[in-house]
Amino acid sequence: MKIERRKFVGTALSTLVLTLPGWAATADRKKMVRVIVAYGAGGASDTIARYVAEKITNKVGTQVVVENRPGADGNIAAEAVARTSSADDYTLLVSGPSTHAANISMYKKLPFDPETAKRPMTTLVNTPYILVVNKDRVKEKTVQQFVATAKEKEKSTFFASANVGGRIAGELFRLKSGIDAVNVPYKASSQAMTDLIGGQFDYYFCDSVTAIPQIRAGKINALAVSSIDRLDSLPDVPSLHELGYKNFDVSSWIAIWSAAVVPEDVSNRMAGWIAEVLETEEARKFFSDKGMQVLPGSPEKLEAIQKRDTVEWGKIIRVAGMQK
Repeated sequence: MKIERRKFVGTALSTLVLTLPGWAATADRKKMVRVIVAYGAGGASDTIARYVAEKITNKVGTQVVVENRPGADGNIAAEAVARTSSADDYTLLVSGPSTHAANISMYKKLPFDPETAKRPMTTLVNTPYILVVNKDRVKEKTVQQFVATAKEKEKSTFFASANVGGRIAGELFRLKSGIDAVNVPYKASSQAMTDLIGGQFDYYFCDSVTAIPQIRAGKINALAVSSIDRLDSLPDVPSLHELGYKNFDVSSWIAIWSAAVVPEDVSNRMAGWIAEVLETEEARKFFSDKGMQVLPGSPEKLEAIQKRDTVEWGKIIRVAGMQK
């Protein structure tokens, strides 16, 4: 399995051990902090992971490395963190409701326990999906026109997904619209976007980070967003809810956990630093421009969201027949 690994360097990301009060009392500051991302480079999870890693490096005072381990709906990365048995490094996971809410319904057996294998730290951002289409395969400019044409076709329509949230949005749209559609799964949103532009399938409920630059570049068309309200960054793109798909609201939260072997006081201290970063005006603007909403929280808030969506997403998974 290929692991995408990038090391942060430079003044802000110095690998030198800094003397910061408070951290030395709870951690061996010569340890490296590893942030494992459950999805490929360039998507929403990767973007938030690298932003947070950069911002907390000076506080941690040691080397921070981000690794991408996509595949199996996030299970590969989650299992790697869950099986971390050495406390030589501090290992963190950036993922979303796939590994900690949906996969327990999608998979007959998981190689880790979503509730106990990792220590909740904090929610990071909330990101809706954008219904985007290939400009050559789909000439229609509105959802209504697209659905009408899809129903008239003798062959199935094809849609991509690069994570469980996007798959759920696509399946829910299929069920509510009544079109005949087949899912094409990808490990990374960037790969799916490349194939959408290349005309390999019809539509894609894509994370906003990957979709917005291509929409602005005119390479794809955006028909709708999956959240109840429109996005500030795409004010002219309607929500499916306002188009008549009442209460259509599929957004994916992204969060961070620490391996169970990371001491609780260390995990909580880093969670506090991350929440402080997300509460800044700079962070709010950075992620708003990319179609995301910052969602600073706490270990307790993250745990509650996990439990809620294990139930809610599980319902959609069973109705759509997404079990593997």
